[in-house]
Amino acid sequence: MALSRRVDARRTGGYGSGVISVGEALALVLEDTPRLGTERVPLADALGRVAAEDVASARAVPADDNSAMDGYAVRGADLTGPGVRLRVVGVAPAGTVAATPLAPGTAWKIFTGSVVPPGADTVVKVEDTDGGAGEVTIVAPPARGANVRHAGEDIAVGAVVVRAGTGLGPADLGVLASVGRSSVQVVQRPRVAIVSTGAELIEIDATPAPGQVVNSNAASLAAAVVEAGGVPVVLPIVRDRREDIRAALAEAARADVVLSSGGVSVGDFDFVKEEFDALGVARRFWKVAQKPGKPLTFGRRDRTLFFGLPGNPVSALVCFLVYVRPALRKMAGHAALHLPTVDARLAAPVRTAPALTEFVRVRLTRCDGEWAAEPFPSQSSGVLTSMSAGAGLLVARPGAALVVGDRYPVIVPAAVTLETVDPASAVR
Repeated sequence: MALSRRVDARRTGGYGSGVISVGEALALVLEDTPRLGTERVPLADALGRVAAEDVASARAVPADDNSAMDGYAVRGADLTGPGVRLRVVGVAPAGTVAATPLAPGTAWKIFTGSVVPPGADTVVKVEDTDGGAGEVTIVAPPARGANVRHAGEDIAVGAVVVRAGTGLGPADLGVLASVGRSSVQVVQRPRVAIVSTGAELIEIDATPAPGQVVNSNAASLAAAVVEAGGVPVVLPIVRDRREDIRAALAEAARADVVLSSGGVSVGDFDFVKEEFDALGVARRFWKVAQKPGKPLTFGRRDRTLFFGLPGNPVSALVCFLVYVRPALRKMAGHAALHLPTVDARLAAPVRTAPALTEFVRVRLTRCDGEWAAEPFPSQSSGVLTSMSAGAGLLVARPGAALVVGDRYPVIVPAAVTLETVDPASAVR
C-alpha cells in the first residue's frame, strides 16, 4: 500500500490536483488487477490461452522405434561395405508391426513412420540402394543406428510437456494431442463490457446527420479486446443522461472489466466518473499527466475493473494499449503484459507538451539497419488514421524536448508489422 500512499500525496501537488504520472497510474491498475479463475477447454479453443496446469505424459512419444525414412530396415552388423546384398523378407507399411525378428542377411522394406521390425537397428534410405524387391543392394551404407527414431525420443513417460503459465501456441496443442490430451485447463478470458456515451454518436450502418459521428470507439476497442485475449461485449450507445449512463454501467458491471468511452472530462454532460461513484466503484485516480488521454479514470468494485476512457478515438485507444491491455493479459494469466518497444531515431521535428508524457504517433521504417520514427503530420486526438497504417507510439518524457536524430523508445502495437521477411531469403 506504500505505492497508494505516494500517489495520494501527489494528488495535491506536482502535476496539479488529482493528476498522477503514467508510471503511477499503470502501477495502480496492475496492483488492482486480479487473475481470473480456470476452466477446461477443448484443444480447438485453447490457442493463445494460458495453461493453468502442468500436463505430464502417460505415454512415450514415439511409442516404438520407427523409421525416419522410406527405405530398408536392416541389421547394422550386416552393413560391411558398399555392394552388400540382402534378401527382402517383408514389407512394413506404416501402422503395421512385424511379428518375427529380422534374421542375419535379410531386410524389411519400410516407410517413414513404420515401426522398425525386431532385430533391426538401422534404416537405409531408399536413395542409397538399388530399390530391389526380392533382394536389395546397399550402395551407400549408413552408420549403424541411422534413420531410426527411438521410443520416447520426443517425450518420455512422465515428462511434463506443458507447464502452468505457458501461453499455448500451435506446437503446444500438437504436443498435447500427441500425448492423448483432448482438453486442457486454462485461465479464463476476461469478459469486457464496452459502453460508448455521447448524444452525437450513431451506429456504423447509419448515415450521419449534421453534428453526428459514427461510434468508431466500439469497433476499435472491441478489436483491441480480442487481440489482448479478452471477450468483448458491446452495449448499445448511451446518451448523455445520468439515468441512462447509470443503467448501462449497472448492466456492464456484470463483466470482469467495464470500458466506457466519453463523459470523463469536466463538461456539463460528463457524468461517467460520478456514476462510477454512485455504483460503489472505488476510484483510484482521475487524470493522468499524459497526452493524449489525460482525463482517464480508473477504479474497482469487488473484482470488476472500471476504466473511464476519453471519448476521442485516439485517446481511447492509447489509454487501452497502455493501461487496459496489460490488465487484461494479467487477468488471463499471461507473464508478458506489455507491448514490445523498439528504439528508433526521430526523423523529423515534432512539438510535445513540456509537463506531460506524450505518446507521439509515428510511422516506423527501417533505415540503414536501424529504426526510424517519422511523426504523423497531425497529432490530433481525433485523427484515428494516425493509429493505423503501421503507427507506433514514441514515448516523449515530461520536460525533455525531442531532438531529431536522437533515439527514443517506441511502443509497437500488436497489429503493426515492423518488417516482412521472405522466408526463402533466410535459407539462400
